[in-house]
Amino acid sequence: MTTRKPKPLMVKMPDCPVVFCLPYPMLTLSAYAEVTGQTVRTVQQQANENRLTISKKKRGKEREVNMVYEFLVAYEEAQEALRMKV
Repeated sequence: MTTRKPKPLMVKMPDCPVVFCLPYPMLTLSAYAEVTGQTVRTVQQQANENRLTISKKKRGKEREVNMVYEFLVAYEEAQEALRMKV
């Protein structure tokens, strides 16, 4: 069985001239833990407490974090911080 590489997602924000490329729009909990430097158990607890946006679970598959939503939340927080600074 071959593994498919996910297609990167391009995100264009209306108030920003930059186009953002998200190479992995969805990450499994274990991959997310590795990327963020957290333990898998910590990430599972965050998912259980609804602090992470999880895609709909399919039977027999590991839960996946919606990285597009996480990016949009981080982008909005950064924009708000810039507005507060000015």
